[in-house]
Amino acid sequence: MNKDTQKNKRLLEEFPAATPEQWREAADKLLKGAPYEKVMERQSPEGIRLKPIFWKEVLDTLPAADTQPGFDGYLRGTKASGYRVQPWEIAQEIPYGTPTEFNDAAKADLMRGQDALNVILDIATLKGLDPDSAQAGEVGACGLSIACLQDIKVAFSEILPEAVSFHIRTGCAGLAVGSIFFAWLKEQGVALDSVKGSLGMDPIAVRAASGQLPAELAELLDEQAVLAEFCAKEAPSIRSVGVSTLPYHQAGASAVEELGIALATGSAYLTELTARGLSVDDAAKQIRFSFSIGPNFFMEIAKLRAARVLWAQVVAAFGGSAEAQKINMHARTGLYNKTKKDPYVNMLRTTTEAMSGVIGGVDSLCVGNFDEVSRLPDTFSRRISRNTQVILQEECELTAVVDPAGGSWAIEWLTGEVSEKSWAFFQEIEAKGGVVATLKDGFIADTLAKTAAGQEKQLNQRRVSLVGTNVYPNLDEEELEARLPDYANLRDTRAKEIARARVELDADTDAKVMAALGKVVEVDRAGLISAVINAISVGATIGEVTKTVRAAANPSSVMQPLPVARLSAKYEALRAASATFKANNGHGPKLFLCNLGPLRRHKGRADFTKGFFQSGGFEVTSPAGFETPEAAVAALGESAAALTVVCGTDGDYEENFANYAKAIKQAYPNTRVMLAGFPGANEADYRAAGMDDFIFVKSDNYEVNRQALELLGVL
Repeated sequence: MNKDTQKNKRLLEEFPAATPEQWREAADKLLKGAPYEKVMERQSPEGIRLKPIFWKEVLDTLPAADTQPGFDGYLRGTKASGYRVQPWEIAQEIPYGTPTEFNDAAKADLMRGQDALNVILDIATLKGLDPDSAQAGEVGACGLSIACLQDIKVAFSEILPEAVSFHIRTGCAGLAVGSIFFAWLKEQGVALDSVKGSLGMDPIAVRAASGQLPAELAELLDEQAVLAEFCAKEAPSIRSVGVSTLPYHQAGASAVEELGIALATGSAYLTELTARGLSVDDAAKQIRFSFSIGPNFFMEIAKLRAARVLWAQVVAAFGGSAEAQKINMHARTGLYNKTKKDPYVNMLRTTTEAMSGVIGGVDSLCVGNFDEVSRLPDTFSRRISRNTQVILQEECELTAVVDPAGGSWAIEWLTGEVSEKSWAFFQEIEAKGGVVATLKDGFIADTLAKTAAGQEKQLNQRRVSLVGTNVYPNLDEEELEARLPDYANLRDTRAKEIARARVELDADTDAKVMAALGKVVEVDRAGLISAVINAISVGATIGEVTKTVRAAANPSSVMQPLPVARLSAKYEALRAASATFKANNGHGPKLFLCNLGPLRRHKGRADFTKGFFQSGGFEVTSPAGFETPEAAVAALGESAAALTVVCGTDGDYEENFANYAKAIKQAYPNTRVMLAGFPGANEADYRAAGMDDFIFVKSDNYEVNRQALELLGVL
């Protein structure tokens, strides 16, 4: 035993570790009678009872201690080297509508740390429509407009295909968009097997988000299988099938629900792909998962770690090999908790979410721009988002340790809990017929609605905080400058560009396109992609290809789409109404605090009340404490506020509230008088004196603000 070991042993003997019983005793003492379960423990939206502290014994019932990165079900990662050899891909979305604007941003960002192109497409492209056949508001909306080979040549101009990964979220348009991409690679003289990326064809997520598909699901799954088979043979480093959880995240799903639905979707695609002739290994290797990352730091780490284990179990159940069981995971910071008000706080939210993704072990990551729920990004917002990832790679040394979360008692326990509950939810979906059936019959929608309602209730009661929204609102902030394109003009411009590109090819372009599309109809499944690539190469547009491939297809039946929600939206509506009121009246809705006595006696409740009502956009006047009702009434009159809240101690209320309330009601009968605090047994007496209502820590913050604004004619 060396000297250091001997010294440490003596220290441990002199300062023995506290036992769990000793810690609990000390905690109870500090709580001073408050219930331990309510103060120290918390129920999460996932139905998991979160504990405040763990001891190493928790690992005795978990597999973590016996696993290694790259082995043993992949709990600790699918690669033994973690990020040491190859960090995660910095795959920022570039949400611009025109190929030229996209290309300018892509080149700039690839020169400054980004190493993967994450291409989101506009509504028209995802529908398989040419710009002249789409509606204004569909072309260039939500992403890049790609209608022909010339568009992708412009969008990817001066970008070396072998140097970056290309991730294109194609929805239902995987076959057509993938063929345009392959046609570009062919023209560049690039071997398909040298290019990395994904095409993300995910019709189930499209159905969940929009309620309808451009063709019956079975026909789209046929297209998906054709694309997957082509990629498996010709472009093995490109995954054609996507499983996106974004629609479920935006509907309010918990981490457990999101993961359970992802497993059910992946299982459905495995079933359909293998039924159409792909081997289990080829099918599994074609699937790329895309998760949203929520604000609960540890929960999101646990979700991503659990995803590796559970997906390996699914693939193993299908008979897949150990290599095929390795999940490929992309993640992007979530939208559900992002705010239009105090938008720069979103930078902090995305930073912690990005850390969850990295520690959880994603293969690629997109950090959302701080202003993404309000407008298109500029150079500044893109730079901040991109550099968040660069800092995590270059400065935080998260790439230096393989599985930094491994062995953490709390995270290992939470991973086990998430795994168990996610697997149970997955099995429940399967027992009810699978993800398609449970989307159609409303089971998933109803489940997510209950979870979302619970989260909204916690937000309204301020048991969950959104900084700048229901806590610490900043009424003096300036609105972000609007930055959205003229969609009608964009549609017309894009339609003219496509027509011009067609004319510039050669005089026989129309005839060549017709002949090439004729061959698309004639070929069998094995030759379909090659025939479409040829048609694209001679000038066919996405609309022409889609009409040809789906000549006999009809849109699917309509179902209720999942809602697209943000937690802060209802509060933002209150603030917007208050801002409109201020613009029309020269001041916002007014609230007067009737503070009783010295500052030390009323400050706590005055500060609480001020923050409580500022979340609704109220302009709060908080004067020095009053010693007489007459002084309070005079100040209230000068404020011209129609709503006042009396703030003081319980003792002040028992002694003086009735006098102040009666004086206010006598002078201003229509003024609404509220009490800051819970009146308890005195409620009846206070109401008799003039109290209209009261607020305290359990009050519904949103509802009280909404009712007050409605009373004042703001809403």
